[in-house]
This record gives sequence, C-alpha cells and structure tokens, in this order.
Amino acid sequence: MRNADYEKLIRDDPALVLYMPFPLLVVSVPLRTQERRFGALNLRWIPPRRIDAEEFRYLGTVSDALALDLQTFTEQGVTVEAPFVPLFVAADEPAAPAVTAPTVAGRDDWQAAVGSSVAASTFVYQLLELASELTAAVRPRDVVSTAWTQVARPLGGRAVMLCLVESARLRVVGSAGFPKEAVRRVNGLPLSRHAPEAETVVKIAPMFFETAQDLRASYPGLERDEEGRSWAFLPLIAGGRAIGCCVLVFDRPRRLRFEERALLMLMLGQVGQSLEKTRAYELEHALAQGLQRGLLPRSLPHLAEVDITARYLPATAGPDVGGDWYDVVPLPGRGVGFVIGDVEGHSLEAAGIMGQIRTAVRSYAAEGHDPSIVLSRSNRLITELDTDLFATCCCLWLDLDTGGAVVASAGHSPPVLSDRDGLTTVPDLLAGPPLGVDPGAVYPQTETELSPDGMIALYTDGLLDARHIGPDAAAERLSRHLSEGRAQNLEVVADQLIGVSPPQALREDDAALLLLRYEGAPERPHRRVARAFVQRHDLQRVGHIRHVLRDLLHDWDLDVLTDGLELMASEVVTNALIHAHSEVDVRFREYPDRLRVEVRDSDPHPPVPVAFVGPDEPGNQEAESGRGLLIVDALASAWGSSPAGRGKTTWFELEIPPSP
Repeated sequence: MRNADYEKLIRDDPALVLYMPFPLLVVSVPLRTQERRFGALNLRWIPPRRIDAEEFRYLGTVSDALALDLQTFTEQGVTVEAPFVPLFVAADEPAAPAVTAPTVAGRDDWQAAVGSSVAASTFVYQLLELASELTAAVRPRDVVSTAWTQVARPLGGRAVMLCLVESARLRVVGSAGFPKEAVRRVNGLPLSRHAPEAETVVKIAPMFFETAQDLRASYPGLERDEEGRSWAFLPLIAGGRAIGCCVLVFDRPRRLRFEERALLMLMLGQVGQSLEKTRAYELEHALAQGLQRGLLPRSLPHLAEVDITARYLPATAGPDVGGDWYDVVPLPGRGVGFVIGDVEGHSLEAAGIMGQIRTAVRSYAAEGHDPSIVLSRSNRLITELDTDLFATCCCLWLDLDTGGAVVASAGHSPPVLSDRDGLTTVPDLLAGPPLGVDPGAVYPQTETELSPDGMIALYTDGLLDARHIGPDAAAERLSRHLSEGRAQNLEVVADQLIGVSPPQALREDDAALLLLRYEGAPERPHRRVARAFVQRHDLQRVGHIRHVLRDLLHDWDLDVLTDGLELMASEVVTNALIHAHSEVDVRFREYPDRLRVEVRDSDPHPPVPVAFVGPDEPGNQEAESGRGLLIVDALASAWGSSPAGRGKTTWFELEIPPSP
C-alpha cells in the first residue's frame, strides 16, 4: 500500500487508524471449498512490499489446501468453529510455547509472556478490538455488551456483571449470563459488606477463585449456585480511583495464566474509563432533557370545543438542552391561545431564555392583549436580558364560539390549517423579525377563520427538517399529512407527523408540535367531555374512577359500554399509577360514533403488551403494564400510546352502537 493509498483509506474510514497506525500491506485469501466457507487467511507485511502474480497464485493454492483439510476434519465429525480471537502465526519464527503462570510476577515474566510476535499480535488485536467498540459506546449498556463480547467470551467466560459505586453501594449497570436472582443479590450491596464484589473495590485488588469451593472457603455463607466454576472479581479503575467492579464467571474450573490476568486488567482499565464516560454523558443528557421537559406545560386544557395534543422530541446529537417550546394559554372571555417557539442554540442559556419568554407570553396574554402586542412586549423583554440569543415565536388566538382566529409571527413558520374536507391553507402572514433582534420591531397580525372539524398544526423547524428542506417544502409535507389524516384520531395524526421527522440517531435539532382540531360552537350535538384526576400512588382511587365512569355513561345514555370501559380504564389507570409515579389525568370525550378515554401521566416510555415474560427474561416491568394492555387490545376498537410533552398519553376508543 502506497502512502497516498493509506492516507485516502484512513480519510474514508478514520476508525481504521486503530488497526493500521502506519502503512502496511494486507492480503486476504478466502478459506473455502465448493461445499463450505470457513473464513479467511490474512497476511500482513510491515513495511509494505510488492506482491507479484506468482505469489498470489501460491497463496491461493495454500488456502485451498487448508480449506480441504478443514472440510476433511468436519467430515470426520470434528467440530470446526472460529475462535473469538483470530489465530496469529509468525512467518519468521516458530510458534512460542504456552507460558505458565509464574510464581512471582515480575518484569522478566511479562517479557517472556509477550516476547514473541505471536503473543504480542494476539494481545494487540484484542486491545484494538476492545478500544474500537468502546469508542463507539454511548450508553452504559453498550459498554456491558462490549465487555461481554470482547472480554468475557474470548477468555472463556460464561457470565459477566459490571457494577458501579453509588452512595457507598454497588449498583449493577448490566450483566450477561447471570440469572436475575444473582443480579438482585449484588444490586444495592453495601461496600461495608464482607463480600468479594465489595472487597475488590475497597481493597482495589483483583481476586481469583479457581473453583466455587475456593470461593466459599474464603467467604463462608456466601450464596452462590454455580458449583465447580471459576470466579474473578476485579476492580474497575477510572480517574485514579475504583469506580466499581467486574464479576466474571467461567464455564469450568480453571486457573488464569499470568499473561491472561495482565491482559484482563488492561482491558478492564479501558472498560472502567468508558463506563465512567458513558455514565457521565447519560446523567448529563438526562439532566438536560429533564430541564427541557420541566419547562413545558404539565398538561393541556380539556375543552369541549377543541381537541388538543402535543409532541416534543429532544435533539439526540449531544447532551445540550434545546429551546423549543409550546403552550396553550386561557384567554379572557371565550378564547384560548396557542403558542409555539424556538430559541436559538442548544444550551442551558437557551432553555433559560425559553422559560422567560414563555412566562412573558402567558402573562401578556392573560391581560387580554392581541398576539401582535404580546410579541412586541416579549421582544422588548428579551432585548433587555443582555443575551446574544434570539427566538422565533408564533401566536394564534382562537375564539371558541365563532372559530375566528388571529395569528402573528416573530420569524416563525406560520401554522398549517386543514378543513373537514382535507383542503389545507397557510395564512398569508407578514412576519416580523425574531424576538431579540430589533427592540422597536412591529409584528402585524392576520385574521383567519376555522371551520368545524378543521385542524391546525403549529410546529418548529426540527419536526420536518425544515432547516434543510426549506420552509415551503416542510409546509407542503405537513399539509399532505394533515389532509390524509382529516378523519383520524388526533393522537394518530400527531404520531404520523412525528414519524416523518428525522431518525433519532440523526436528529440534530429539537422538534415540537402543537396539533388541535376545532370541533365547532357549543350548540353542536355530541359535544360532551369530562375529566378526573388521581393522585400519585393512590391505587384506591381507581375504584372511584370506575364509579365516575359508570355515572357518566348513565348520564350520557351509554350504559351499554359500561362493563368494557370500566375494565379498560381500570387497567390503564392502574398501570400509570404503578409505573409513572405521578398524578394521572383521565379524560373522556364523546363523538357521534365512539367514546374516547385518555390517560395522561409523566412517564414518556410507552407500555408494551406482553402475554408472558419468564423469570429469566428481561422486561418484567414492561410485563406488568403489558398484561393489562392485552385486555385493552382485545376490547377496544382502537388504542395507542404516545409521548406528549412531559409524559405520555395512553388512549383507547369504543364504538357507540347505533340506536335501535
């Protein structure tokens, strides 16, 4: 490989520099016969040299002969499996004999262990493989998976467990191969306990036990089920301190050689540093997202005239918090205001500015000001905050009795409106500059009118990747989805709009959506709604919800739906109380042909229907909520669960039978 070729290869795939830190020649020849493929024969030269046609033919002849030998072995019943670590053979020296564990570990012993290029190549390969995967790890569970595939399995391990120290206790980050009971015994273990997992951290010393009998002799009374297996308890080091431990169980009694122990500690040093890095990133990301969600509305109003839902997706490209927000504001009289905005950048400052703007907009709107005045005053406020950030914002004030709306925008994309026939329009707004740019800016407002059963969508750029495809293309895409979803449940339409946003792994910007359907003036038939609350952990209140629902259906002349709706509502509300640890908001809305129940809580994770989860399978928490949802799935005409701002909404519908 010429230097120019090497440099181009590294530019195309920078990860290759881990494996080829300098130019070299690599030749790969397949090991295969007409019946089977076994692998490859790889040769490398440092420094690189030229290979002629005769040498290529010779390599092909050698690989064919090796493949035929392997096939002969398989035909004789010999199992031929690829090892976890490739076999390295030096071309210029005989294979080094196996190195036994020395009595005293010293410098000469280590040199003897890795003195041959064969052993050195094997160790370097394992370290490079581990480093490559740990570099790509972004979550602690990624590190656990890498420790299993690159550390435990190549050394013959049957199970691995990684623990971190939190508040003088061990918390299990993840495991592979361990039964759940074994994980539960270690999770929460105090460091003061006489147990190998705790003492390897406190003493910062690895401990190896060739058999389970040796382990019990050192720790009498220790509960361990793995008879006749070897154990290793090793500290995880990062930043010059022990941050946790790694527990390895081997599938047979064995004594790790000196070089294996040394390699194991080298590899776990990388694992410990990566685990500390990913844990810090995860905590920072969770803190940023928690702050962002905490600044969003806790719940949306429940109105007979307007059906409302919202979505918020944080950026995933980094841990910083964004400045997208939405709000629904009660107005004096019979009005309601819808607000959406986006503060420039991703930082704590952006989130702080967003919180101040949201508070200002709510305050000015509550005083009865039109959207243009609200934006003008908010603009003056942000220019006085001594910040270089600016914000876009769009306000829409809706008269619930007439359907009349007033819209004003500060550099934000205008809303998209859709009527009952699916015809979409975009108000012709004369938008003012973003907030914080010009303290004397004027924000004209435009009047429009909403037809009954029409939808309105307010959104930020991240929803439809508007910054890349342009505002016109984003509005056209949004219009198409609103038109196609005119007869669908509003939650379903919102999910579809979120589904066309950039994939999570590529989302560089926050995304917010405020979606509403105006159902017309109060005199329209079938305009009945109701609402109930359950305090957190108040499971006794579930019985009250059943009574409320029973009385409500009786008043609405829908007693025929009582049994099914009582059962479904009980299951969904109970699951929310158990898993969300928050107040639960239960909403009922009647339509001409169906009844919908919405259960809103603060847990953004959707429940998953599960028929049965065995004791050794992951996901028991999801199973608790899943069994109840099997009932909902069987009885409801439609149901779903969607993240909505600071939590999720689980909804279900039941068709209203026609009157006899």
